[in-house]
Amino acid sequence: MLKPADANGPLPGVLALHGHDGVKYYGKEKIADTDEPPSTAVVALREELYEGRAYANALARRGYVVLVPDVFCWGSRRFPLEEMPEQLRDDDYNVAAGHHEHLVEKYCTLLGTTMAAVVAREDRIALSYLRSREDTTDRTASVGLSGGGCRSALLRASSPELTAAVVVGMMGTYDSLLDRNVVTHTWMLMPRMLPAQIDWPDVAACQTPAPLLVQYTRHDQLFPLVGAEAAHDRISAHYAGSSSYTGQFFDGPHKFDRVMQDAAFAWLDDNLSRVV
Repeated sequence: MLKPADANGPLPGVLALHGHDGVKYYGKEKIADTDEPPSTAVVALREELYEGRAYANALARRGYVVLVPDVFCWGSRRFPLEEMPEQLRDDDYNVAAGHHEHLVEKYCTLLGTTMAAVVAREDRIALSYLRSREDTTDRTASVGLSGGGCRSALLRASSPELTAAVVVGMMGTYDSLLDRNVVTHTWMLMPRMLPAQIDWPDVAACQTPAPLLVQYTRHDQLFPLVGAEAAHDRISAHYAGSSSYTGQFFDGPHKFDRVMQDAAFAWLDDNLSRVV
């Protein structure tokens, strides 16, 4: 939990949602400075994806109460290596955890749910806690890159209490991923119980006209530009007649750099009605 040291009165709340990143050993540390200095691996990941910034702390300094929860399978919620099948234990933890995600989804199937549903439930619990605090207003938002963007979209879809959502680097059509990028993506992106006519942009847009920002990068190695543009058109169609959807396109690869962060923070300022 992060907030300005000189906070006086309740502030809008933001859930900052860490990504998948193929790194499950860490969770909140990827995007938030804690009492412990970041590891070498976390520093490298931040440099690659966030231009070196712990953006959750930057967002808190801007005037928000920011909650950065570890979610099912990551960080403090990760599966211990000894709990994984024996044939995975000789791998590096993050490699083993990547293979283990398939087993997690199989268990979810047998239990009548999906990994996406479990993750979304945990994020709704985090949202409920954030909204219950005396130092937050009733206006709350979510923001995340990649797997964090997936979590933000799922939370937007399942939480009418959420005021606004930011989805970064996690938007495209399913058709654009076929034969290209399915292998690189998490089960969170592909909940198997969606009706056949529902596409990922429909999930993100299903609380229309609730405020939604989607940031796309034109050279994203995980989401082809043709699919990103098609997703933007599909979301825009859902929001026809409303100005509460914003799609922003940036040059460069899969990332949430400082220019993108600052644009997202400005959008949150506008949509959470905070005077800067």
